[in-house]
Amino acid sequence: MGSGEAPPALLDQLVAERLRIDQRITDLLAVHDRLDDVITIPRNPGSDCSHLR
Repeated sequence: MGSGEAPPALLDQLVAERLRIDQRITDLLAVHDRLDDVITIPRNPGSDCSHLR
């Protein structure tokens, strides 16, 4: 790949892998946010947790 060229099949594979990684990142960020909520509940027992239901 030093020439700046790559076979189309390899490029397709790289694009697919990037999409897979992007989806995994999105999923992990959602889990991260959910964990933040779960951690907050015991630390602030009087807080309004209605948004978690």
